[in-house]
Amino acid sequence: MTLLKVDRNSREEFLRITDYRVPFTFEERDSFYAAVPRSDLKSYGFPKQGISQVYKYPFKYYSGNYQELVNETIFALGDVTKGYKDNSLNFRYLYWISKLFPRQASFQVIGKSSRGADIFAILLTDHRTADAGKVSVLFNCAHHSNEVISVEHCYDVIYGVLSSKKEYSDALSKLKIWIVPIVNPDGANVFWNETIAMGRKNGYPGYGSILEKDNPGVDINRNYPFFWGKTRSNQTSPLPSSVFYRGPRPGSEPETVAMMALAEKERFVGSISYHAYANCILVPYTIDDTRNPDPDLAWSLGNKIAAEIRSYNPDKAFRARKNIYGVDGVDQDYFFFKYGTLAYLLETSHSNPPYSDVPKIVESMRPAWKLLLRELLEGDKVFFRIADENGHPLDANIVFENQTYYHGEIRTARPADGIYFQSFPFLRKVKLRVEKTGYAPLYWEGPTWKSWKAVDLVLKKE
Repeated sequence: MTLLKVDRNSREEFLRITDYRVPFTFEERDSFYAAVPRSDLKSYGFPKQGISQVYKYPFKYYSGNYQELVNETIFALGDVTKGYKDNSLNFRYLYWISKLFPRQASFQVIGKSSRGADIFAILLTDHRTADAGKVSVLFNCAHHSNEVISVEHCYDVIYGVLSSKKEYSDALSKLKIWIVPIVNPDGANVFWNETIAMGRKNGYPGYGSILEKDNPGVDINRNYPFFWGKTRSNQTSPLPSSVFYRGPRPGSEPETVAMMALAEKERFVGSISYHAYANCILVPYTIDDTRNPDPDLAWSLGNKIAAEIRSYNPDKAFRARKNIYGVDGVDQDYFFFKYGTLAYLLETSHSNPPYSDVPKIVESMRPAWKLLLRELLEGDKVFFRIADENGHPLDANIVFENQTYYHGEIRTARPADGIYFQSFPFLRKVKLRVEKTGYAPLYWEGPTWKSWKAVDLVLKKE
């Protein structure tokens, strides 16, 4: 698609030439904007006097019905399926969802961006039941805010769960489903309001010389601590001018810190990070020169998800992959390393197409989040509640004796309630010991189980 700027005096001429079939996507005081297929430019005779092509434009001019959505004064859940979302719409939708569904949704702010913007999230769970004993799952989007279609996949989870509350009552009663639709609000602000040439990075102005002012900031999804800076690739860079700049140090960015803090508190058992548009699901570890634990828990479910996706991209078959190119410092590998999270990165099939194409793209990728929830709820697992003799929760270490780790991975119960949950998509038996300084180790051996029942483990003082 090509964006055209139509002077106000040329409005009627544009409508006549296009036979009133091309709508305006944005209106300003002296001009209108319209997205036209590149193949139609010649037949229409564009560009011409009063009708010019726009090159570096903000996404709000292209997105379609953005002005209409911003101007709406009432809200219904179906509004989240009407168009692309910037920061303001993201805030409005999450806030009003929490008001419309107070029993199932709560509005959250998980941190601040580099330029001080709030990072919004929504928590879906049955708020009529206590959080104690629930396990957490994460869906996040727009680490790279120029991949605006990724946000739609997060909203698909929100809409899918809340529009079918009865179907997802079991998930809502047992899980805390965290959704962060725009991890990078500064990038979103630049992409929507300044130029589509930016938005991948967070826009922080503190890095690089004045000559690099057109491309400031850090690629947040190169900034997580695991293996940071160890990959030799043109897709991760120590140079502030690069769109893949990984930052001055691991975990340097407030957006990264916010996501890490949320993960530390919740100990996510599964996650999907949405991106665009390589049409694949990446299975951790995705970084070259890393080795997955043996037996490998992540690939079984990753292949299962890939088999269920029916992509609309005619040029790329959807499949599970280790990576697309060499990277480091990505969120999914950090979560997998730190907490054993079954953490996937889903590259959707298209890059910011006209919104009329988005519903079928989102539908084609929907099996990913549905299968992840189903695996956590119904699949083989171990689920412990670890406490001392007085019932106080312990953040004990869980050492699997029939698994081999290669990067010093440590598995620990959640400090707040002593919960340890691990999904085992294909492993039927585990052997482990539970350790904490000052307590006698506890040994446990047995089969994994499908039922949602936590086994109480009590550690005794030495």
